[in-house]
Amino acid sequence: MNRTITLSPAETIATDVGGVLYYDEPFELAWLQGVLERAGEDDPTLTIERFTAEMRRFYLHKAGTTAGPGLFTPAGAHSWNQVRRTWHDHVQLIPGAFDALDALYSDRPVCIVANQPPECEEVLRDTGVADRLALIALDSTVGIAKPDPGLLHWAMDRLGWQPTTTLMVGDRPDHDAAPARQLDIPTALVAPPTGWTAPPGTDPALVTAYTAVRVERLESRQHPAAEHSLHLLDLADLAEQLTGRRRPTTKEPSR
Repeated sequence: MNRTITLSPAETIATDVGGVLYYDEPFELAWLQGVLERAGEDDPTLTIERFTAEMRRFYLHKAGTTAGPGLFTPAGAHSWNQVRRTWHDHVQLIPGAFDALDALYSDRPVCIVANQPPECEEVLRDTGVADRLALIALDSTVGIAKPDPGLLHWAMDRLGWQPTTTLMVGDRPDHDAAPARQLDIPTALVAPPTGWTAPPGTDPALVTAYTAVRVERLESRQHPAAEHSLHLLDLADLAEQLTGRRRPTTKEPSR
C-alpha cells in the first residue's frame, strides 16, 4: 500500500454501492438459489454438487466481472429477473454506511458511480439516500459499465468535478481503483464486508460453496491499482477521517 497518499485533497467523493453501502452477496445468493431451482425443474438429475461445480467455473473462469444471467441459461435469466423484481427484499445495509454518507454529505458533495440495475436507484430514493447525492451514475442507465473508465468520466464531466480533488471509494481494485487511476483520480478501497446473511430458503450447501468461491474471487480481483490506493475499513472509517465525527455505536437496520 502506498502510504504517501492522503485524504487532504478530497473535496468531492464518488462512491460505489455494492460492498460500500449494501452487501452484494444476498443478491447473488438469491440469484443462484433461483437458478438452482429452475435448472432442477428442467433437469431432474441435477445435483447440488454438479451445480456448485458449474457455479465455481462460472465465477472463476467464465465470468470476468459480476454474476449475471449466463449460468444455466435460460434459468439464469429467469432468476435474475425475479431478483430484480424483489430487489428491495435483498437489501442488507453495511452497518454505519448511511450515517457515514450523511456525515460526508454535510461536508462535501458525494455521487454514486456503480454497476447496478435500475432497481438500485429506486432503493436509494426510497431510503432517502438519493437526497444526499449530487448524482447517481449506474451502468444500467448510463450505458457504460466499469471497469471502463467511461462511467466515472461521464459522472465527473456531468458534475464538473476535478480529478485531483475527487476521491473514488470502492471495494474492488479492478472495478473501482483501476478505472479511477486511468483518470488520475485518487482512490480509497474499503475492506471486503463479511456481515451479510443468506436469504431465507437458500440451500446450506450452496451457501458453503459460494462462500468458498467468494474467497477465491476476491483474490482473482486483485489489481496493481490497489497499491496506489488508501485502504480503509469501511465508509464510516472514511467519514471519521474526513469529518472528525465518530461513528455511531448502534447499527442501522436492514432496509
